[in-house]
Amino acid sequence: MDFRNIDENNFDDVLAIYKEGIETGIATFETELPDWKKWDSSHLNYGRIIVYDGSTALGWAALSPVSSRCVYGGVAEVSVYVSSRSRGKGIGSLLLNELIQISEQHDLWTLQSSIFRENEASKYLHLKCGFREIGYKEKIGQLKGVWYDNILLERRSKKVGSTKNRE
Repeated sequence: MDFRNIDENNFDDVLAIYKEGIETGIATFETELPDWKKWDSSHLNYGRIIVYDGSTALGWAALSPVSSRCVYGGVAEVSVYVSSRSRGKGIGSLLLNELIQISEQHDLWTLQSSIFRENEASKYLHLKCGFREIGYKEKIGQLKGVWYDNILLERRSKKVGSTKNRE
């Protein structure tokens, strides 16, 4: 298995896996696939990884900014998607742990994720990788006329953003 950066050349592989996530009905509120320009502009220019086994894409993960305000420059939103044929094989952990390392190399001190309450596998993955549940947003959005809650999870780096400079 090897990690590659997501770029316009492998974006079709990202879209194929993202489409499977959309079809689950519990991975995202999005209902349509973005084009490259929209996806590219909504994600940080680092922390965009896709993992392959030979020429087969197994999953991808990416970081998005949470705010344009400079005070939140060390905080990013996490997206992790695993192909349907690769679920339950440790690919999500592989991706999320690699994303955590990349985030710390770029001085991010907090990663956050909003997960559908029904998406137990994603919640378990994040908890296993050092995230903690901090609450939920009740009926935060509708998908096909149904209201859904989002569980909020975050991971604070033990390497970046030390509290020593705040004492």
